[in-house]
Amino acid sequence: IFAYDQQLTQYTLQQLQQIPGLQIFGNAPNRVGVISFQLEKIHPHDIAQFLDHDGIAVRAGHHCAQPIMRKLGIPGTVRVSLYFYNTATEIQTLITSLMHARKFFTYGN
Repeated sequence: IFAYDQQLTQYTLQQLQQIPGLQIFGNAPNRVGVISFQLEKIHPHDIAQFLDHDGIAVRAGHHCAQPIMRKLGIPGTVRVSLYFYNTATEIQTLITSLMHARKFFTYGN
C-alpha cells in the first residue's frame, strides 16, 4: 500500500505541475498522498465546488492552519487526498477538471 501511495502521489504531483498557475504547497521527501495547492487567484471554495460538479471530492479552506495561510497571504488551499483506492484515471479526471476550472474562472486565459 505504501509503495502504491508513493507512486500515485508522485504521479499526481507531476500532473499538477503541468497546470499553468497552479502552486503546490509543501515539498517534503517521501510525502504521503495529501497535496495542497492553489490555482491562479481562484478562491479554493470555488475550485472545490467546480470539481464537485465533476464528481471529484476535495477539501478547501484553512485546514486548521489559519496562521500559515495568513503568513502566505492566501485565503486557503484546495487539498486532494489520495490512498490505495484511487487510480491514475481518477487523477487524469482531476487534472482535466482543474484545467476546465482554470479556463472558466480566468475567462479562457
